[in-house]
Amino acid sequence: MRLYTRGGPATHAPGILEAVETAEPAREHRKVVEELARAAGFELVGVTSAEPLAGGGERLRRWQEAGMAGEMGYMRRPPELLSDPRRLQKSARSVISLGVSYYPGEHPENPGDGGRVARYAWGRDYHRVIKERLFGLRRELEEALGCRIRARAFTDAVPLLERSAAQRAGLGFFGRNSCLINPAMGSYFFIAELLVDLKIEPNLPGEGTCGRCTRCIDRCPTGAIKAPGVVDARLCISYLTIENRGEIPRSLRPLVGDWAFGCDLCQEVCPYNRRKARKSRWPEFSAEAGAGPYLKIAEVLAIRSEEEFERRFAGTPLTRPGRAGLLRNCCVVAGNLRLEEAVPALVGCLREDPSPLVRGHAAWALGEIGGAEEELSGAAHRERDPWCRREMELALSRATVG
Repeated sequence: MRLYTRGGPATHAPGILEAVETAEPAREHRKVVEELARAAGFELVGVTSAEPLAGGGERLRRWQEAGMAGEMGYMRRPPELLSDPRRLQKSARSVISLGVSYYPGEHPENPGDGGRVARYAWGRDYHRVIKERLFGLRRELEEALGCRIRARAFTDAVPLLERSAAQRAGLGFFGRNSCLINPAMGSYFFIAELLVDLKIEPNLPGEGTCGRCTRCIDRCPTGAIKAPGVVDARLCISYLTIENRGEIPRSLRPLVGDWAFGCDLCQEVCPYNRRKARKSRWPEFSAEAGAGPYLKIAEVLAIRSEEEFERRFAGTPLTRPGRAGLLRNCCVVAGNLRLEEAVPALVGCLREDPSPLVRGHAAWALGEIGGAEEELSGAAHRERDPWCRREMELALSRATVG
């Protein structure tokens, strides 16, 4: 039975659309959305209106003014753009927010030669995986409601404050680490949205509290959490190893530890995750589906071409920082672990890598490990990039003093 009409000539007459919607309450639409979303594998589902996200927009403005966005140009866009769903789809009337656990389990102990990968990136690229399900959900909604739905589906890929939309849709509350926390399952979940031109009864905003807990603030190695819910991206290990396209500042490199891609520390210590984290039921997010919990440092450092990089990591989130960015991170991990078995690979980077970013961080790692003074000296003599040459000179003095 057709529950909702759209697009026919009759709907152009004043009052017809409103009458149809009155006959079939928006509450019934929400029930259909909830049932179909859960059947599609989403553990969390909520609805909010497509009105601007005023609170999120104001928080963003203050964060931008404090200069905490780093090099993320997309996060320096006007708050009015990022906080208004209708800037993405003019016909949008409701935002369906969805959550799906990506939690693959606890990190095993570092095998000794590994660079740690944040849990969300162990498997396949969540953008692609979730978007396919969103398109399927839209088709099922159209079939169930008997109408064509104008919709836009996305996850972490458009200029919208998705966490703010999800909070207003009831999926959780903002923790002190700025993650959205669901009281029943913690914060290890992806957020996705469907903007639709349907009037759907909204959920109440998410509520909750961290109480007196400050574990995430205390655990962050770089002090990136400046206040409850306020993270300075310029200090965040996730930003430094993924979104950052330049060097990792020398003062922060030792604090990166063994993280080669992202960081989970503020989530690992969260009591909600320690008690409530649910292992993902989506096989695409398992360790077996992608790169897994650790990268072998020496193997990654041997990648010299973009083609080889794509062959190795295509279809996973690990392509985000690019080849040079990922090798930069692995150089830092090698230096922090004093990984002597990575020295040949680091020397190869020093001699042959086409990226000054990689050569400079390889020099730093060799300086931390020691024993490669001759290679550093020769490389410094040959180097034409000023920043890179300076890194080699500093590494040589470090290795000599060490």
